[in-house]
Order: sequence, then structure tokens, then C-alpha cells
Amino acid sequence: MSENKVLDATIVAKPYLDDIQASVKKNFPNGKAPKLVGILANEDPFAKMYAKWTRKACERVGLRYETVEVKRTELEDKVYDLNEDKDVHGMMVYYPVFGTLPSFMAGVSMDSYISNCVDYKKDVEGMCFTYIQALYKNKRTMTNKKGEHVKSILPCTPLAVVKILEHLGAYDSKQKLAGKTITVINRSQIVGHPLAAMLANDGALVYSKDIDSMFLFKKDEKGRGRLCETQEKFDDVLQRSAIVISGVPSKGYKVNVDQIQDGTIFVNVASHENVDRELLFKKKKGITYVPKVGKVTVAMLQRNLLRLYNGYAKE
Repeated sequence: MSENKVLDATIVAKPYLDDIQASVKKNFPNGKAPKLVGILANEDPFAKMYAKWTRKACERVGLRYETVEVKRTELEDKVYDLNEDKDVHGMMVYYPVFGTLPSFMAGVSMDSYISNCVDYKKDVEGMCFTYIQALYKNKRTMTNKKGEHVKSILPCTPLAVVKILEHLGAYDSKQKLAGKTITVINRSQIVGHPLAAMLANDGALVYSKDIDSMFLFKKDEKGRGRLCETQEKFDDVLQRSAIVISGVPSKGYKVNVDQIQDGTIFVNVASHENVDRELLFKKKKGITYVPKVGKVTVAMLQRNLLRLYNGYAKE
């Protein structure tokens, strides 16, 4: 069994960022590169910090970025305005805005309603219904007005995790993830739920764990990752999982390292580390630990922006 190791996500992000920068430099020598708008409609200091980080990341590769601040009661109208603005090629909303408040319009919550107000041709986060439906149907391309195929936009953090797993060789060149068992600890609509579906679409058996329940995602006869009931116990599933992905937004939450098998890939997508790294490395062998995925997430965001521009805005 090989030694334990830690993967710096910067290594995974670099080739994508280099490609993006080269593409921008080649195709937009006049500086009129695709433009991303980030919308702040809350007072969350972390959202403002992330907006500044996104700006700097875009500027490094030559993409244009603008932060727009509005009251949350004005957010819907601002989204519609940006949908019509031809100088804007992608937009993102820094959630949560309304949090757990139910929708006053349609859908489960106001935040989910707002995500569906974003035009799919500008949705860099892949969170509108068009892309979510495509994901759960395992539909990987759209068609633009020219009749050309455009790759469907996938949520940035789940896509970042997939790219990290590809980098680590978890994907077989032909079978992809067939035969692998994966546990995803998080079932949010932004990370855990779409990630489980993406991994199941690629052939894995994915156990989706949340606070009080666990479901199984697996590929059906139509090639789609589908949600299934399961009676299995969380500890038993962990012991069989070749890959564990955890995104619990709590400093106090830690995965029980005794239930993790030797040789596991452990990807942490939470702001706090969801495992005691020192104890994990002491008790287990052949572990690959990925403590952060943020750099790859930003690279996927920028990649999605270029994909939207080339697919829907390029003359």
C-alpha cells in the first residue's frame, strides 16, 4: 500500500487556468473579453470576500468581471435586466439571499426561484432548471440558435470534484466510475445533490448522506443517475467506499476515520476540514486527501463563462 498524500488543488486548476488565459489572449486582443457579473444581495461578509476573490481570479486570466449590489427585493428585476444586457455573458448570484424563506412566486424557496430567473445562456453556475433537468436526464449537450451543439453547463463545485478525481486517476478511460462505490456527505442543491447525480451518471454507486437520511444514486436502464431508497447503514457504506466526499458546513463535524478504508480518496469541499487529517494518516494507509477544491471551482466557473460566450453570444 502506498504512502498517504495530500493533493493541492492548485495543481489541478493550473492547466485549465493556463488554457483559459491563452484562449482569452488569442481571441480577445482588444481587451473586450467575455464579461461575468456577480450579484450581491445580502450582507454576508464571506460573499463579499468571495466576490473580490472572483474579480481577482478573472483579472488574472483576462476576463472581465463586475460586482453589482442590490437589495434582495430588487434582485429579480436585476437578473432580468442582466438577461437582456448584451455586454454581459454570464452571471452568478451570491447565495443565500432569502435563505430558508419559502418562495413567494414559485418553487420551493425564493433562492431557487431566483436561480430559475437566470437565462440559461448566461447561467455560469448551471443552477437554472434547464441545466438541472439536463443533469438529471444525463443530457450533456444543448443546441443553440445556429443548430450547433453546446455542452451543458454543470455546477462549478461538483464539476471541480469530478476534475480532481480525473486527475487522481479514479476514472477509467472506458468504464469511467463503473464498479466504484462513493459516499457524498452533503445533499445541498448547490453541491451534494448534483455531484451525486454526476457521479452516478458516470457509473458509480453513490450514497448520498444528509443530516437525517441516506439515499442511493445509481444509473438506470436509460443511462441516468437516479435516486433510490436504501436500508444500508452509513458506517457500512463508508467502509466500502473507494471515494468519500464531504461538505458539511460545521467546524465540529468529523467523519469517523475508523470507517474509512485504506487507499481511499477523501475530498473535502467544506470550509472546515470534515476529517481529522492527522488521525486519518496515522490509522490508515494509501490515503489521498484533498483539503480544498476552491481553485478548481473558480477555473470551472471561468470555463463555463467561455463556453456560454462561444455557444450563445459569439457572432
